[in-house]
Amino acid sequence: MRQENIQSISQSGDTFMTQIQTLRQQVTEIFDRLEKKTILEIDSRKTSLETKINGDVDKMAEVNENLQKLLDEIKDEGKSDVESYIGLNKCDSMIGMAYDLVEIETPKDHYAITFQPYTGILDYLSSLETLGDVTVVHVFRVESSQQHNVRVAGDGGKCFIEGACALPGGEYLLADGPNKRLKLFTQDFKLITSLDVPKYPYDVCCTGEHDAALTINNDGEDRHEILFVQIQAGKIKKTRTIKLRHRCVGLAHHGGQLYVTGYNTLHVFDLKGDHGRQLYSDHTRRYTVSRCGVSPDGSRIYITNRNHDQLITLNKDGTKLSTLTHPGLRDPRSVHVSSLGHVFICCYD
Repeated sequence: MRQENIQSISQSGDTFMTQIQTLRQQVTEIFDRLEKKTILEIDSRKTSLETKINGDVDKMAEVNENLQKLLDEIKDEGKSDVESYIGLNKCDSMIGMAYDLVEIETPKDHYAITFQPYTGILDYLSSLETLGDVTVVHVFRVESSQQHNVRVAGDGGKCFIEGACALPGGEYLLADGPNKRLKLFTQDFKLITSLDVPKYPYDVCCTGEHDAALTINNDGEDRHEILFVQIQAGKIKKTRTIKLRHRCVGLAHHGGQLYVTGYNTLHVFDLKGDHGRQLYSDHTRRYTVSRCGVSPDGSRIYITNRNHDQLITLNKDGTKLSTLTHPGLRDPRSVHVSSLGHVFICCYD
């Protein structure tokens, strides 16, 4: 196993070199694009100014030509006094136009184009120590597993556990979609109690020592809500419900905020359901925002993209930081972040 680990680490170096070369190529492409756009902007400004200056020159030349014609007519000895007087008035008018043109154009008789490079680009690149973070990641290996029957009396259909979470006391809450039930089990999966809920329950998360929240999403009845429950003395009690105007499927809680996915969107609310806002969306296909998880410090949000077999990492403002693809990521559904920051993804395929 250790030899396989060494071989895996060695092979990962080649992968990292490929990533570095890809990053360098992307940076070069970005600079090429910026360079072309900047040159086009300079050429556009040059053409505009040259057209303006040539237009001014043509105007002055036209006035000069008309003045010369009038002067020649005035000097013509065959002209009568009346004709000479009319020509002189035209000449005065043309001279006035020339003065006006000169007064208008004189303050603008010189144009220049300047270019100020964005030195902040160099400052940012100079501030970097490396091209990325190099970290040692612990890879978990499943050594054993157990299977438990979570069917309870009264279940009319096949059990399909859409969501699950562990309470601080060690109990497990399971959201059974087809049977429309929230089930509470001990650590060794002995049934404590269950609660009938509206259809369809999807995801459940812990919001306090004895509190949890559950997403209910029924497109047919246009029902989208978050159900809050309290778990005490072996009983599950409904406390309140928040009704939403959009689909709610995946659910995560951190720092008094609820993160809710709805197939294509990620929203955040406080525990009262107020101050809701959309953090992220992807409408390219139906299940691009499936489930979500939040890092222990709240700085990163992870969402699974089922259609494109991806794990998307966002910052707390919803800006995409990275996209993870891997041969093992096949129809990723749930994502869980441990208290130490380890990210676990559950894939359906």
